Amino acid sequence: MARGISIDLIVDPKKAIEGLDKVDAKANSSSKFLADLGKTVAGVAVAGAVAIAGAVTGLAAASVAAAQYADDILTAATNTRMSTESLQAYKYAAELIDVPLETMTKSLSKNIKSMQAAREGTGEQAEAYAALGIAVTEADGSLRNSETVYWDTIDALGGMTNETERDALAMVILGKSAADLNSLIAQGSAGFAELTEEARKNGAVMSGEQLEALGLLDDA
Repeated sequence: MARGISIDLIVDPKKAIEGLDKVDAKANSSSKFLADLGKTVAGVAVAGAVAIAGAVTGLAAASVAAAQYADDILTAATNTRMSTESLQAYKYAAELIDVPLETMTKSLSKNIKSMQAAREGTGEQAEAYAALGIAVTEADGSLRNSETVYWDTIDALGGMTNETERDALAMVILGKSAADLNSLIAQGSAGFAELTEEARKNGAVMSGEQLEALGLLDDA
């Protein structure tokens, strides 16, 4: 007989089976945990993908909106002969007093036509400006700055007490859009100027280069 330590391991078959069942139960529990964890991770991944897709869509929509805004400003600048900087400030201020920029630009364009008509003849435009005490030409016969004449007109209309006469003169000089300019007339040039200055301070006015770049995007 070999010398050493002899250890006899006596295993109870019943206990062995119970132990194996516990191990199997733990294995199943672990598998379920891993499966649930996988589902959770997958869910987070999907949610993250949806969030990213939403962000990308939002950025794309913002870019399109900015491009459209730039194109509108550039077009308005061409039609009114005003700077894009002034028009952006005008848009900011006009929206605060519930006057669409398009309404303003139409009246600005009509004012230019009315000035030309007043200089060339003695028609209703000439009479309307005269009734408001506004000169449309310089001493040398050249037309005054149209924007200056526009605001002189707005202030003169705002000083009238007879609303019917005021509306009639406004229609002759500023066209049909004059009917929607009452809040602008009430605000006056000084009040509107304060709002446009606020626009510049708040960074609501983009540079010409930025507008051109966005305009090209809109065209594309």
